[in-house]
Amino acid sequence: MLTTARLQNVTRPVLDRLFPALGQTVEVFRAQVRPADPGALPPPELDETGMSVTPHPADPTPATPGAGGSLGSFPCIAAQLDAKDKAELGADTAVPLWEVYVHWSAPLHEPGLLLVISGGELPGPLALAPVGDVVDEGTQRVAWILTARATEGRNA
Repeated sequence: MLTTARLQNVTRPVLDRLFPALGQTVEVFRAQVRPADPGALPPPELDETGMSVTPHPADPTPATPGAGGSLGSFPCIAAQLDAKDKAELGADTAVPLWEVYVHWSAPLHEPGLLLVISGGELPGPLALAPVGDVVDEGTQRVAWILTARATEGRNA
């Protein structure tokens, strides 16, 4: 009988060699929390001309707007979905969607994540936001699978 432990013992070592060989990595960020109620924030300090006196806080991750603290980097493989795949998902064909397979050790079990893919044939880092649930394929904890949209709205 094939148990979860046996499946993990067989597949994890293979995936541990396969993912790094593919040459892509994903850095996982917890998305910055925005206050739900703008009225909860103190009103901005304005001068007599209506200009803000209080400087806006600096983004702690200027290269990755909206990202909070990094949860680490993990091997992955990302592929852009073609028009047929997007149509099967019921997605707008103008929105670039990506299917991403991430190493099982990544902390993708909670919502509110921002992913930055780099390496492989990508010309530069690609920021992605999951558009649905991140799936633990087969509930066996051997790989995470997700569909994400490019936050900058660009293709590879």
